[in-house]
Amino acid sequence: MLTSQVKRLKEIAEVLQNETYDEVEAIQYLLEEIMKKYEVRINLTDIAGISKINSRIDDIFKLYRYHNNPFCNRVKKNEPAFHFCVKSKNVLCNSFKKIRTPFYGKCYLGIYEFYYPVWFNEQLIALICIGQFYENLDYSMEIIRRKAKRYGLNSEACVEDYLSVTKEINFSVSDLNRDVWVLCNLLSLFYRNKILQRSIKSKLQGAVRSAADYYQNKAIISSALDFIKTNYAGKISLDLIAKHCYCSKAYLSHLFKKEMGITITEYINRCRVEHAKHLLDITDLTVAQIASEVGFTDPSYFSRVFKRVQGAYPTDYRKRT
Repeated sequence: MLTSQVKRLKEIAEVLQNETYDEVEAIQYLLEEIMKKYEVRINLTDIAGISKINSRIDDIFKLYRYHNNPFCNRVKKNEPAFHFCVKSKNVLCNSFKKIRTPFYGKCYLGIYEFYYPVWFNEQLIALICIGQFYENLDYSMEIIRRKAKRYGLNSEACVEDYLSVTKEINFSVSDLNRDVWVLCNLLSLFYRNKILQRSIKSKLQGAVRSAADYYQNKAIISSALDFIKTNYAGKISLDLIAKHCYCSKAYLSHLFKKEMGITITEYINRCRVEHAKHLLDITDLTVAQIASEVGFTDPSYFSRVFKRVQGAYPTDYRKRT
């Protein structure tokens, strides 16, 4: 009996001495445990560049960046609804300038979530959304059908998807609140520690603010590039991209030109031209059809842009082979 107990104590001591976990592993563990414990979905929004501190934390944010479920995926395929989704998220983040504490609310299509802000030095650095739930199911169905009709979506398919991804709150909100606050504080502490580490190394005046700006700007550019690459074929605008990046149009334009060396419009056109070249190579679509496929409403304007970027008109580019 004593031998068995000694062996057990040695095993425990070995775990305590040899197994260590850093902040990123702890954040990942908390996210997984919250989802498992409460059977919820989590969405992370990076406001100040937490995800750009290192590749491991970036991988976590990428995993939880979007509301990846049948209902939201159906809605996001509809251009007007998708635009409204982006703008609504921007409004949500701005609301924390007045409401500094978590709250329970719903999106414009009736999905309820818990919204938790992550703060550092009075600055909103991230947003955690915990969902998805319904309240007053009959009323929610009415909203879904009305909004689906407005956006030209299949209302019954939307209702079916809505029911498949939402549920009633069947757990202690107090318990969830406590667990998510631990996650919020850990994210804030992680950001603080990395900012301070960079500041100490840089030895610059105002280094803390400088380091925070560095990561935030890096996140803004990365977010803008991802958004353009994903939505180049739609009606994207500077205003919509700025809302997606949670910054002003003027700041985004200035930062993008500074970091990328070209304007946002030029980058969008280059992205569209690259995809147009691919379609010219592998399809028999007309130039007008390809223009429409990559986001141009005017084929003549598309040809001029293509010539400016590629050095040849689309028809000449296709003839080269």
